Amino acid sequence: MRTIIHLLITLSIVFLIFIFGNSMTTRPGTISGNGNPAILLFVPLVVLFIVLISQWFKVFRHTHITLKNLMIMSVLLVGHQVIGVYVQIISFRNYRDFLAEIYAQQYGTVDWEYIHSITSGLSIHINNQYFNVNTYFLFIGLSLLVWLLSRIVHTAGRR
Repeated sequence: MRTIIHLLITLSIVFLIFIFGNSMTTRPGTISGNGNPAILLFVPLVVLFIVLISQWFKVFRHTHITLKNLMIMSVLLVGHQVIGVYVQIISFRNYRDFLAEIYAQQYGTVDWEYIHSITSGLSIHINNQYFNVNTYFLFIGLSLLVWLLSRIVHTAGRR
């Protein structure tokens, strides 16, 4: 029971980090200043990713899951990752178009070079594209997938 509580606490902390990162997005049409402090959130997320994988091991350590079921769950999680990334790409493109509309309203024309520059890399203008509910579930799903793949290797190795 304690391991499940620890897992829920970790999932909650990760969710709060994603909410905090999302809130660090500048409003469209405003000057952002220098740098992106949300980049610093990647450090605790990497640590928490490793913690999550170890917690999946602890939560499911006494559960017997057949190789067939592990493979089915892995395929479902890979599908989840593919669909989630696809949804995120569409969201990003829509957000880029939204920023262009705001820019056009403010200045009468769209400077696509500027729009591409503020929507590339780790710009503060697109923190909401890195830290949102979809990417949170992708993060959790990826940690589960890593755990499942290690269980598959372990289970297949015992045969």
